[in-house]
Amino acid sequence: MKAKSSNPTSSSPKTDKIDPLYVIFEQHLYNFQDSDSDRKTFIYGIVSEYLLFLRQKNIAVPKSLEAAISEELAEQVNTMLTKKIYGCLSIEDFQKDIPKTRKKRVRQRYQRMVG
Repeated sequence: MKAKSSNPTSSSPKTDKIDPLYVIFEQHLYNFQDSDSDRKTFIYGIVSEYLLFLRQKNIAVPKSLEAAISEELAEQVNTMLTKKIYGCLSIEDFQKDIPKTRKKRVRQRYQRMVG
């Protein structure tokens, strides 16, 4: 009897449910272009796109809570960024070692999400 795979990285439709915030984060990270952008600008660009994504999906974010939610999301993105580029001095340094196949997979995942 063959055991079912519980590999979270498999790309079957059921396991391809990744947090949209992480998908947007990866898209920005792997396709980073602006070396003059500081960390805060980079993070809030991701948060802004995520909030726009939520609006496009008709998920309401009350105006009275938007600042607090943005701050919490920024902390989450900062944590993801710190973990992802650990050991690298900058995002550009991190990007040097990214395989082209990984960049392509990130771009495709992002396009499926927003498409």
